[in-house]
Amino acid sequence: MSFTVRDFEDLLRLLQQYPEWRTRLLETLLGEEFLQLPQQMRALLEAQAHTQEQLAALAAEVRALAEAQRRLSEEFAAYRAQTDQALRELAEAQRRLSEEFAAYRAQTDQALRELAEAQRRTDERLEQLAAEVRALAEAQRRMYEEFQEYRSSTDRRLDQISRELRRLADHVGMTVEEEAEDMVWWVLKEKGYRFFETNLSQVVNGELDVVLVGETPQGESITVLVESKTRLGKREVHAWLQRIRSEGFRKRLLKAGLQPPYYPYFFAMRVDAAALEAIRQAGIGLVTTKGEVVEGTLLVR
Repeated sequence: MSFTVRDFEDLLRLLQQYPEWRTRLLETLLGEEFLQLPQQMRALLEAQAHTQEQLAALAAEVRALAEAQRRLSEEFAAYRAQTDQALRELAEAQRRLSEEFAAYRAQTDQALRELAEAQRRTDERLEQLAAEVRALAEAQRRMYEEFQEYRSSTDRRLDQISRELRRLADHVGMTVEEEAEDMVWWVLKEKGYRFFETNLSQVVNGELDVVLVGETPQGESITVLVESKTRLGKREVHAWLQRIRSEGFRKRLLKAGLQPPYYPYFFAMRVDAAALEAIRQAGIGLVTTKGEVVEGTLLVR
């Protein structure tokens, strides 16, 4: 069937009116492959754009690698310079150490030679001393025999003297305690203290030399505990202070009817300088035959 111009215009109008006809007509006239060219072109353009992006990223990575390589080269150069300097310093230190070791070895060799000479002289001296020791041993043996003879003749005399000394010590001890009671009582009485009972040391099994029970000038009940010594040393001061602070000792005082506060004192014929300083630091009172030397400030409640 042939078309006229009018028929062609009708065809165009129909194709505009029915788009699906136009598609089928193009497929018939151009073929399916030609119709897919725009879609393929768009895909190629998108792939080209993606390739450009990848190339740009790759170029950035290449530039970063180049910069890292440059920094690495600089760091390696600096490290190599430091290493070379350290190696030079190490070589110099090794050289000095070798010189010092050589000097030390020379000194050691000299010292060993001197030590050997000294050992030789020591051996000679030891031989002399051995002879002297043998002579001394013989003299010691004779002296021991003489001592045994002397000891057998003096043992009886020493036993007699020991008995006499014990009797004398008992007598002196009683005298010191009596003097302590009188002196402490008198010193505190002059300060206004009043005492109702004295010489109660036996109530605590002889742990105390003198006990005075009375009142302070303010009317407060008080128990004065007196430790008497012929000669007072620092050790006795610490021992007395420790006993006063002992809970067990205070319990025994209470059990014996001696109520706190307790006022500790020392009475001594002679006092060491170190003991006097310890007494002042502890606050314990001290009375001698000359009167009060240290005023007591320690009260045990």
